[in-house]
Amino acid sequence: MLATALLVLMAATQTDQTVQVQKGTRLDINNFAGDVSIKVWDKDAVRVQVTHSDRETIDIKPGDQSLLIRSHSSRGPQRSLDYQITVPKWMPISVNGIYADVTLEGTGGDLTIDTNRGDIKVIGGSGFMSLKSMQGEIDVSKSKGRVEIRAMNEGIHLADISGDVSAESTNGSLILDRIDSSNVDLYTVNGNISYDGPIKDKGIYRLTTHNGLIGLSVPEKVNATLMVRTYNGGVKSTFPLKLDDQNPRKRFTLTYGDGSARVELESFGGTIALRRPGEPRPETERRGSGRGRGVMRHDRDDMAPEALEAEIADSIADSISDSIADSMSDTISESIEHAMRDVMIHAWPVPEIHIQPIPKPKVVVPRIW
Repeated sequence: MLATALLVLMAATQTDQTVQVQKGTRLDINNFAGDVSIKVWDKDAVRVQVTHSDRETIDIKPGDQSLLIRSHSSRGPQRSLDYQITVPKWMPISVNGIYADVTLEGTGGDLTIDTNRGDIKVIGGSGFMSLKSMQGEIDVSKSKGRVEIRAMNEGIHLADISGDVSAESTNGSLILDRIDSSNVDLYTVNGNISYDGPIKDKGIYRLTTHNGLIGLSVPEKVNATLMVRTYNGGVKSTFPLKLDDQNPRKRFTLTYGDGSARVELESFGGTIALRRPGEPRPETERRGSGRGRGVMRHDRDDMAPEALEAEIADSIADSISDSIADSMSDTISESIEHAMRDVMIHAWPVPEIHIQPIPKPKVVVPRIW
């Protein structure tokens, strides 16, 4: 055992290389699996630090307008590598990977991140931002500039963002805190949407979900026209509503001030909840799994049976998929157990059934005369 450990340590190689770059150069990183952590400094240079085996080579290739970072293995498949990279604040960055988790802090150039099964976290930033992950959570905070985010099976959280925002998820909730924007487009199929931020004059805000709750804070003094649409859900408000149209439960229009901003709220099978800034936000609560997907349990009472049936079917499929993905090294029985447990969590509460005991029959023996 000790000899094996020593051989592993001897085979480990540390790459620590610094490359000078000119303004306008783009950093292009491709990492199959592992962490990519990027921070900034005040030098026009890129420092790359990574530990790898002697079978792997880290290629750092400067070009006229880009700096490419790749790895390749002399034997066997690609392995997990953890990069620590330091870049100039102005540098645009592109990161691609399959099982790569990406973290960036303080960058000021454009960002393009595309990972299949990895989380993305961005702190700061002042350029155009395009973030995509199939099976990972996306978290962006303290950013200025245009933000476009696409996720598949996890949630999206944005906080302290200034600029245009477009976010979309298939099976995840969209939670936005303290957003300063006049152009917001949010869409999810199975998830909640929560938006907290000022509604600017002449701004456009679209919040759409198929099976989920929509929560929006509406300031008392605002110039906006709210168009609210729900089909199998309902509408709740913590303040009185003055309706312009006559269908207050399903569809109506609200006009505040001169109505210059356009706010569209639409949920097919969930509740639309309006509140004042600073009031509780129940739509930010997550399921027991902690992944922020789907509809909250307390919102199911407002859903039609058809929507509930569709949600249960989606929950079963999601639960089985998650159990398989998270338990690749476990036994099949454990995966099935996890899947069934998640299905029971996602389903609506089943009423308790009381079974009355059957009285023991009396045997009558005929008398013989």
